[in-house]
Amino acid sequence: MGFPGWKLPERKIFVAATVAVSVAGAARRRPGVAATKPAALAALAVTVARGARHRSAPDNALLSLAVGASAAGDYFMYREEFATGPDKDRSLQTGATLFGLAHLAYLGLLIRHGGVPTTRRLLPRLAVMNEVAVLVILHQPRMLPVLGIYGGTLATMAATAADPALLRGADTDATRLLAAGGIAFMASDAILMNRRYLLRGAVPRAIAEATVLSTYFIAQMLLLDGMDALSRRSPGP
Repeated sequence: MGFPGWKLPERKIFVAATVAVSVAGAARRRPGVAATKPAALAALAVTVARGARHRSAPDNALLSLAVGASAAGDYFMYREEFATGPDKDRSLQTGATLFGLAHLAYLGLLIRHGGVPTTRRLLPRLAVMNEVAVLVILHQPRMLPVLGIYGGTLATMAATAADPALLRGADTDATRLLAAGGIAFMASDAILMNRRYLLRGAVPRAIAEATVLSTYFIAQMLLLDGMDALSRRSPGP
């Protein structure tokens, strides 16, 4: 598989920021997370901006919406991690809503280029998110309407990203990163929610937080690189 932006200077910043935020998150260093979390997504946004002239206007709009909603979602998930009481729950629901918007933007681009969320691909992904839904029902059922819709949206996006019809070019083409990006995003969110409700020890929670952050940013990189390659090779309808 190819990583088209790997040699660009901002990709090195992305890697450094992802490592830094994962370490800071595991250590619960709030200033470190606040400084490095925006930097990682901003580095990916620079790579997306580089390819704007090679993509159609609708695809540029969808990718811009996805990056913008993700950045806003990152802020609220940062608040959720360090908040207590009602603000923690509000931040989680707001973050989920914003990331749901980002997934809809990704889904829109994938559908424009022929992606379809078939039942065969969708059901196993819904099963993963249903495990999260069960945790929410058992612990905070009032949050299910927001988090349940979010989980369904993410599963649909991930199922669509895995459509073989989206693959372009050789085995090293970046469109082959899309399926892995969807799976990594689901893994990040599932670990986050299991950490929230099931893990209590300091060490397991620290390991889980580092995993949540690293898999999240890897997912964004895979999805954005894959969708950029997809858009460049096919203008869509």
